[in-house]
Amino acid sequence: MNTALITGGSSGIGYGLSEKFASEGYRILWVSKPKEELAIAKKQIMADYPDLEIRTLTKDLSKEGSCKEVHEWANNIAPIDVLINNAGFGTYGFIKDCSIEKEVSMIQVNVKALYLLTRYFMGDMMKKDTGTIINISSNSSFETVPRMLTYSSTKAFVKHFSRGLNEELKMINSKVKVITICPAAVVDTNFKKEAKMERVKTFEGLAATSLKEVVADTWSAFEKGKSFQISGWKMRWLYKIYGFIPFSIKMKLTADETSEI
Repeated sequence: MNTALITGGSSGIGYGLSEKFASEGYRILWVSKPKEELAIAKKQIMADYPDLEIRTLTKDLSKEGSCKEVHEWANNIAPIDVLINNAGFGTYGFIKDCSIEKEVSMIQVNVKALYLLTRYFMGDMMKKDTGTIINISSNSSFETVPRMLTYSSTKAFVKHFSRGLNEELKMINSKVKVITICPAAVVDTNFKKEAKMERVKTFEGLAATSLKEVVADTWSAFEKGKSFQISGWKMRWLYKIYGFIPFSIKMKLTADETSEI
């Protein structure tokens, strides 16, 4: 049985991907912070997939040593065939008003934890010369986003690091693959509420996507062996002309809370 480890698997994109991998016969390992959410989500997914083997670990990935503990925990269960680094959160507002402590915590989860988990499990995969790492970035990685400055910067790291790492693996003829997923704003998750973005219209805008579409795009990239996937057909269309838009106009569109792009 193949095994998929999904961080932040108990909600949002992570849960949607868990359902898909469960339907394909994978053993699922979840790492998430909210203990109650894990329990509720596990009960829910087991109701839909009663034969699913699922293990859960409550862990705050912003804490020192947490990623090594995740690595040791997972290896005591089964070799990991697919690692999905999905855990993350956002902050919103002028950076002068944002909590330094919260933003540092975000950097630790969105960047440091993703880096460490990638490195730990990539090492295991390279020994077997097989395995896939799926790192969830964002369409905000394409350009700096005022009022989401630190968040968009963390997602830019995810994109650059993941795409570059996949090229390095190809250069040494490794069969381990790193897939970078860049979803557009997903309308049907709790991200908007948790990041306090109620006034931001992007989630109802032209390029918005759905959880169903993100899951389908990610699975398609995984099946086809693609290394980069923009999720949301409308966002893929916009991306084709994105390079022709002047920086000043991009900033006006992203800075305007009422913008529906």
